Amino acid sequence: MKDLQDKTAFVTGGASGIGLETARALAKRGVRPILADIEGARAEAAAAELRAEGADAIGLQLNVAEEADWARAGEEAAKFGDVRILLSNAGVGGGSGKFETYDTDVWRWAYAVNAHAHLYACRTFLDGMKAAGEPTHLAITASMVAIVPPPISVAYISSKFATLGIAMALRNELADTDVGISVLCPGMSATNIVATTAKLRPGASEQGAAAQTAQNMSGVLAGGMAPGPIGERVARAIEAGEFFIFTHPEWKVMAEAGFAEMLAAFGESADPAYPGDDIASLVAANGAKRMNVAVGR
Repeated sequence: MKDLQDKTAFVTGGASGIGLETARALAKRGVRPILADIEGARAEAAAAELRAEGADAIGLQLNVAEEADWARAGEEAAKFGDVRILLSNAGVGGGSGKFETYDTDVWRWAYAVNAHAHLYACRTFLDGMKAAGEPTHLAITASMVAIVPPPISVAYISSKFATLGIAMALRNELADTDVGISVLCPGMSATNIVATTAKLRPGASEQGAAAQTAQNMSGVLAGGMAPGPIGERVARAIEAGEFFIFTHPEWKVMAEAGFAEMLAAFGESADPAYPGDDIASLVAANGAKRMNVAVGR
């Protein structure tokens, strides 16, 4: 999507962090950002900040986990412009503690924000983007934990795995359209995700060891990469039509080790007499012409 001038972008989690900085990087390229955030006043303040820098931007309130909120947001966005760039970016942590002790309400909430919201975003804007008759772009924020899972929140890691799966499946589904797609997998980033999670999570606040873990993670992330360079990298990927966006190359060696283990586990067939899966028929049965893989489109 080389020509970004005057295109309208809808950015979730747009009041701060990676969302805001991606919107800023896009605005420098002539894009008109809509900053959507659960904190509407902060979204409008961030939009005012971009307007002061010369951008044409608005802010609006949106709880990405509530499907009903999306209809209103879509109507408000349409008054500003036809969305041609969609950055489904909002995310929360999943809390701490052993998997079997998770609060089910927190678990459902983490998935609603980190995974289900991508469906709601696409229901709201993707048909219009497909029908635009011009290049458009969808960018989804996952995480490096979807590639290399560290020993942290199972809810966060698994919901980000789901996000990566959504992006990879959509890559195939959108292959014969004018909609480009990217998936952002950042490493440690200096965002407000821990504080936002603590503020918005349902039920009681974390206590004891879980609370200490959250405090520790705040300190770790404070030393992470600033969101500005990440936002600029996302903008470049949208222009270039790149699928994977990796911003933290220090994770590569761990990814290589993980995939090496996986590939090494491929041995002889469980049934030596079986002729092997007919992948071409699998693709054709689903009405697709081809399947995108990691080597490219």
